[in-house]
Amino acid sequence: MSHTVEVVLLGRSYRVACPQGQEDDLRAAADELSKRLQTLKDNSRISNPEQIAMLVGLNLCYELQAEQHKNTDYSENMNQRIRDLQLTIEHALLDQSQKPQE
Repeated sequence: MSHTVEVVLLGRSYRVACPQGQEDDLRAAADELSKRLQTLKDNSRISNPEQIAMLVGLNLCYELQAEQHKNTDYSENMNQRIRDLQLTIEHALLDQSQKPQE
């Protein structure tokens, strides 16, 4: 069951639906978003809240995409290492089974 949580972004309050038990995560996400919005507002000449939100959203999507690429690369690397280890084990077992029994 969900209920609403109030968050403040650029001085405006928003009520957001949130699944029960995830309120702290939502608040943490809202805090991070609020910091990014305020930082862009403070460090640029942009004053339109909609433009600020769009640019922060674009930056977040870019960062997410970069992290997804890193995770994909890491996963592919780990899968290759696992395949290499499996081959090493299989060869070791095959060599062991082909040795004459003493």
